[in-house]
Amino acid sequence: MKHFAILALASAALIPGAALAQAQAPAQAPAAGQAAPAAGAAVTTGATVYDTSGGVVGTVESTDGTNAVVNTGTVKAAIPLTSLGAGAQGPVLAMTKAQLEAAAGQQQAQASADFKAKLVPGATVYGTGGAQLGTIKSVDASGVTLTTADGDAVLPVTGFGPGPQGILLGMTAAQLKAAMAGAAPSGGATAAAGTTADATTATADTTATTQSAAPAKAKRKTR
Repeated sequence: MKHFAILALASAALIPGAALAQAQAPAQAPAAGQAAPAAGAAVTTGATVYDTSGGVVGTVESTDGTNAVVNTGTVKAAIPLTSLGAGAQGPVLAMTKAQLEAAAGQQQAQASADFKAKLVPGATVYGTGGAQLGTIKSVDASGVTLTTADGDAVLPVTGFGPGPQGILLGMTAAQLKAAMAGAAPSGGATAAAGTTADATTATADTTATTQSAAPAKAKRKTR
C-alpha cells in the first residue's frame, strides 16, 4: 500500500477553524458606586462590551440571537445573551477582559485535550464536504496516519478537529486525493520500489549471462 506524507499542507487547507470558547459569565457584584446592569441588553454586531467597572472587554463580532461572539483581541468567546446586561455605554458583562480570556483559555485547553483523546486507531475521519475519508491507522509524534482507499497519508494533528459527524479533517475528499497524488511517497515506499528495481536488474543480468554462455558450451560439445 502506498504511504504519503502531506505535512507541507499543515499551515493551509488542513487547519480547520478553531472552535469558539463557550465562556459562561459567573455572577459578580458590580463595583462600588456602580449600578447593576439591567438584564436583556440589545446586542448588535460591532458593539463594544464593557465590564461592570467600565473597562473594555471586547467587541461583538457576531450574534445568532442566542449567543454573542465577543472578540477580546486575544480570544473569541461565545457569550450567552442572558449573561449580558444593558449599561450606559453598551452591553455589560460581569467579567473583566482578563477573566474572560482566562476562562476561555482554560475551556479551549480542556476541549483540545478531550478531542485529542478521540484520535485513536480505528476512528473514522470525515472531510469538510461530509464524505468519509478513511480511518485512523496510528497517531504518533510525526502526525496522524490515515488509511484511505488511495493509500496511507500522514497528516499533522493540527489538521483535525471536531465536526458534526465526529472527527473532521479540514479538507474535502477531492482535496485530500489531489494532495496525495501530488505528494512523493514516503521513504519506506521509495525504498521498497528501489529494492524491487535492483532485484529485477540483477535477475536480468543473470539471465543475459546464462544466455551468452550457452552457445559456447554447445560448441564445445560439437568438438
